[in-house]
Amino acid sequence: MQLESFEPEQMSRISTQPDNKREQRRQIRLRLNGRASARIHIVRLGDVRPTLPPALVEMLDLSPGGCSVRTALRLPLREDALYLMDWQLEGMTMKIKGRIVWCREDEYGYRYGLQFASGAVETILLVRLLNALILKTCPHQSRIHRLYRSQLDKLLRR
Repeated sequence: MQLESFEPEQMSRISTQPDNKREQRRQIRLRLNGRASARIHIVRLGDVRPTLPPALVEMLDLSPGGCSVRTALRLPLREDALYLMDWQLEGMTMKIKGRIVWCREDEYGYRYGLQFASGAVETILLVRLLNALILKTCPHQSRIHRLYRSQLDKLLRR
């Protein structure tokens, strides 16, 4: 995944969206405006463990608690469906399980929101990587750096 540096007024590749009541987000998220690809695997549909190949999706945004992706595929939106996402972030391969919690059709296919079902170790690792990414690409965004550091501190205190 390649990311370009930008100044605050040039948020062309990555932008952040803070928590607000309308979206009810617990964590800030990074919008990945570019070629951020990931693979999604269906791990389980109820009691069935399908043996389907992974599908390539475009990762649109990412937070410690989940992500949104876009694909032309219609994925099962079921409470008993479990998925595995894997992608490269800062040279490290991440693999995190999750559930699709929403779906919207758009002009490019379907957008899905995944909520990660990760353990503390994966979440801490993801927060650290996101913080490193923000420090690298947004060196002048001190407010964002403080938010991610506070999220990491909360996770470490659990």
